[in-house]
Amino acid sequence: MMIPATVCSVYIGFCTKRTKAPENILFLFAIVAFVMSIQWVSFLSNFVVDLLALLGLMLSLPKPLLGLTLLAWGNCLGDLNANVAMTKKGFGEMALTGCMAGPVFNVFCGLGASCVLMLIGDPTRFHSHCSKRMDH
Repeated sequence: MMIPATVCSVYIGFCTKRTKAPENILFLFAIVAFVMSIQWVSFLSNFVVDLLALLGLMLSLPKPLLGLTLLAWGNCLGDLNANVAMTKKGFGEMALTGCMAGPVFNVFCGLGASCVLMLIGDPTRFHSHCSKRMDH
């Protein structure tokens, strides 16, 4: 992925004028940049999880405990900073909405997507579960 990004960057660097970007390759560059950002997020999240597993191994702590504490707290720090900044600027209602809407959205979308993928993978699972419930 680095080679196409480098080629696009060099092309954009040589073909960009001060007032106008090259339109013919800008969309391709945006797609390559998006894919690269996803790869960076994947790499860094795997790195953090591996560091957390190593810490748990060194301190003899179970992985679920570390995931429910350290990883969860670290995940919320960005939201905390954003909400505090919004409150200081006078947007308290927006910060409160962000506190509630972010986790609710994550739960609904994450749980919904995983359930849909589970049903796509094995649709008989849902029917067997429902028929067991209706028999009782």
